Amino acid sequence: MRYIDITGWIENGMWSYTSAYPGAVITECPHPPELPEEYAVYCQQFALTGQSGTYIETKAHVDAAATPVTECPIGDFAMNAVILRIPGKSDTAPITREDLERAGAAIRPDDTVILATGWDAHWHEPKRFVEGSPYITPEAALWLFSHRIRCLAADFSRFDYAPAPCFPWDAFWENVPYLLAPVCNVFDLDVDRARLFAFPLKIRGAMGTPVRAVLEVAG
Repeated sequence: MRYIDITGWIENGMWSYTSAYPGAVITECPHPPELPEEYAVYCQQFALTGQSGTYIETKAHVDAAATPVTECPIGDFAMNAVILRIPGKSDTAPITREDLERAGAAIRPDDTVILATGWDAHWHEPKRFVEGSPYITPEAALWLFSHRIRCLAADFSRFDYAPAPCFPWDAFWENVPYLLAPVCNVFDLDVDRARLFAFPLKIRGAMGTPVRAVLEVAG
């Protein structure tokens, strides 16, 4: 088996969706006063949000009464995944139902669908990665939901078109338990199906958390 890391880097200066949700602030902890100065130890402090880097979330992102991601069954985060490749998308380009159908890979009930456009190439361009992200049209989204999928994932940062929101979020959360985004390193893989592992951090009450997302593929 091969294991493919599809997680993006969390680091200082990275992209974020909004100033209210900082991407990451990573600092060195001071030397513990209980230890002699010559006793060298090192530790970092991480200031993150539930949507830092590659993350998984539940409806709790939009509904405080919904189940936090860390209260969901741990087995839910080991999933069968199918990759739909959608090439040639430029800044703020729509992903249509025709794009998804043209991708050709069969979606099975309870799959995680990974939309792979190659947009993760812009991960280290904070402004463009978020503001230029492709988005999913309502018709394309509803077509995906009709397949009774477990999770929707993508290698771009936004499912919605920020200047004129149109993504059917209510229908999404009625039909799809999990959202995983943005992932990396998927577009050029030589397979359409894989086993996906994306375990949330064990933070009590979290609506979503960063993950280390990995694909297991044959060969």
